[in-house]
Amino acid sequence: MSQTIEFFFDVASPWSYLASTQIASISERYSAELQYRPFLLGGVFKATHNQSPVSIPAKATYMMKDIKRWCDRYNVDFNMPDNFPINSLLPMRCLNAVEPGRLPEATKKLFEAHWVDGKDISDRYTLIDLLGDDIIEKASQEITKEKLKMTTLEAVKRGAFGAPTFFVEDEMFFGADRLDMLEYFLTKR
Repeated sequence: MSQTIEFFFDVASPWSYLASTQIASISERYSAELQYRPFLLGGVFKATHNQSPVSIPAKATYMMKDIKRWCDRYNVDFNMPDNFPINSLLPMRCLNAVEPGRLPEATKKLFEAHWVDGKDISDRYTLIDLLGDDIIEKASQEITKEKLKMTTLEAVKRGAFGAPTFFVEDEMFFGADRLDMLEYFLTKR
């Protein structure tokens, strides 16, 4: 039976970055199709009355320590950008403008530019350098804006309240720290 993992994410989320470093290898191990589903985390928060952990001081302090633990566990580079948190509307529109076959590569570029190199990926010119003029132009089109809105609404309707969120059919897994549960679920299918 062919399985599909849907990966709903926002490049402004450090947890989405961490998950992105692991999810492709998980999908390969289980011969599952991986679908990248860029959505707007701010839209999810608004629709679900949720808020970023960094808005609560004790959670923000803990989150920074926990991210470092997970980076160490996954053996991935991470540098907290000076401009965290960013408005991710433009970068997420850009990812929605990318052709599906190029989406994993474009996503990786943005995640690494932001979470490893500390670049301001909310800046138009940084995005042009990373993805090209054509993507910026497509990102401003109504069809691309609507696609981002619809993907965000779909995620919320299916139960998402933050990022990253994964679905295998109707089974939802929230958070980079739930990848082991997602993998366990795949082993049982």
